[in-house]
Amino acid sequence: MLETVKRWIHRYFTTKKPFTIVTDLLFVVLVILLLIPGTRKEVSAFFIRIVSLPPSGLNAQEQYELSPQVATWPIEALNGYTMPFGSLEGKPVVVNFWATWCPPCRAELPGLHDLYKEYKGKVHFAFLSDEPAGVIKKFIQENQYQDMPFYRYQSVPQDFATRSIPATFIISPTGKVVLEKKGAARWDSDKVKSILNDLIKSQKQ
Repeated sequence: MLETVKRWIHRYFTTKKPFTIVTDLLFVVLVILLLIPGTRKEVSAFFIRIVSLPPSGLNAQEQYELSPQVATWPIEALNGYTMPFGSLEGKPVVVNFWATWCPPCRAELPGLHDLYKEYKGKVHFAFLSDEPAGVIKKFIQENQYQDMPFYRYQSVPQDFATRSIPATFIISPTGKVVLEKKGAARWDSDKVKSILNDLIKSQKQ
């Protein structure tokens, strides 16, 4: 058995091209990392991030107004302070439903973080999870997202109802949903920035 393995290894390294050997080894390492619980989420998130595309806005016929009940929907800051969602008014709003255990959510957060850093003060952001505050705080600390506005929720209004996460909505200053995306996307893209810039511009008119 040992001799057979040795012959196979010798034949492999003498007949394969160097590029093929490298790609095969990388594939083996990738499979191992995906099998290890401690690295599975980060590796999955990395590859999801690579293939994610910019989202598209809804056309005029698909856009919809939020129901009045959304304004009173309670969301909870990580310090325990509860406020109505309607307090995020007067500016465009980016709402993102996510979770620490969700690889696609983790994959798109760096792009959302960059978008937040560029538009904070001009756009409201709400990153929402139903996980315990301690779990969220630990994730924030480990990934240096302390500057982002994270909230918890107990229930979700029908306007934002979804069976999958991540789910992201961009809302105009007048309360109209102009973009709805289920799944990971590249949020720091020119397409998204164009949508936000148009909403900011319309707000000033």
